[in-house]
Amino acid sequence: MSSKKEVVEKPEPNIVTVNDEEINVDTLDSNSILYLNHVFDLDKQINELDFKAQQVRTAKAAFLSMFDKSRKKE
Repeated sequence: MSSKKEVVEKPEPNIVTVNDEEINVDTLDSNSILYLNHVFDLDKQINELDFKAQQVRTAKAAFLSMFDKSRKKE
């Protein structure tokens, strides 16, 4: 009869870094998790807005260039 060893894997802790501090999310209460989710969502929005602002600045530069070229034809 062969003996099987049962392997029990421990789940990795759910660690996030906020303000250079590593925090185990599993130890937070529901309010702290809510606030943390807001922070993550706001970070995402900031990145999206930065990306959109870059697109808008590039488009503005292109239109200014086209405007300048159109006036030189006159």
